[in-house]
Amino acid sequence: MKKLILSLIPAISLFYGCASTQVNLAEHSPVAIMTVYSNPSVPWYDERTGAESVEDGIVSGAVNRLVNKANPEYEERQERINQASEILSLRLRNSGLEVIDPTTAGDCSAYKNAGKTFVDYVANTLPAEGYEAITGTNRKKNKLVCKETGAKSVLYVKFHFQKMYAKEGVHEKGVAARLVMSVFGTDENGKKIINKEYKAVSEEYAELSNYSNYSRDELLSLYPELESQVIGQFLSDFVFGGEVQAQDDFAATPIKIKPKEKTEAKTAENEKQNSDAESAVLEEKKATAKKLLERGMSKEEVSEITGLSIEEIEE
Repeated sequence: MKKLILSLIPAISLFYGCASTQVNLAEHSPVAIMTVYSNPSVPWYDERTGAESVEDGIVSGAVNRLVNKANPEYEERQERINQASEILSLRLRNSGLEVIDPTTAGDCSAYKNAGKTFVDYVANTLPAEGYEAITGTNRKKNKLVCKETGAKSVLYVKFHFQKMYAKEGVHEKGVAARLVMSVFGTDENGKKIINKEYKAVSEEYAELSNYSNYSRDELLSLYPELESQVIGQFLSDFVFGGEVQAQDDFAATPIKIKPKEKTEAKTAENEKQNSDAESAVLEEKKATAKKLLERGMSKEEVSEITGLSIEEIEE
């Protein structure tokens, strides 16, 4: 794994977001965490345009669940968001706040009934263990949750995992991890007190080989640190009054990372596995395309949903 010199990433810092707020969650404790969820895949982020590859759209979500089975970035999706959720709850509690989450909510009907809708499902969301992926809320619901649980505030948290090319000058040297954390919160009266986004990019990256292959395991190993970073910045803004806190009391646990392969033989083996995985994904996409055509969709519609070209669909 290589480390990128930060000065070579133009206009990017590890943290960037809005200015600090006067709200202090210590004055709104207990805090009820209503949802923690993420995207299940890891799409490409284009630093130049600010856009990402279309992997998490409303329609493509269901297709991705079928075609990404062989990709570790997708296979380990639940571990990623579970760990982010655990870090969030732990660090909130370590900051002196009382936290209400699925393990402590008891029989609160408002909490249990705040489930995901059909729109949430097709939007390709993945909740952390114990949660539902709630993408919308209202003042009445939040007031009811606070009343039933005794909470003084509620939080809705989304993590969005991405990857991007790490460059030295104009040359692509590897693949870096990028993470966006969005937090929305209200007080016990349903009034909005938090609506902020945090972003972080890894200093290290998974090195490219043969211009396009990279170790997905190395890339995945970069996310735990980013999760801790964005959560730390959130706590700095809304618990510690803008002061950055040391993280000596917490060490992120890597997510099922295999030992780094250094020999040429292992590199060749990894490249073959990547090639086999890509072939398997392509075949599953073609199988999905065939089923969609049988249901009466046009080739253009199938191409948009699966990402296949018209020529690939006709093969």
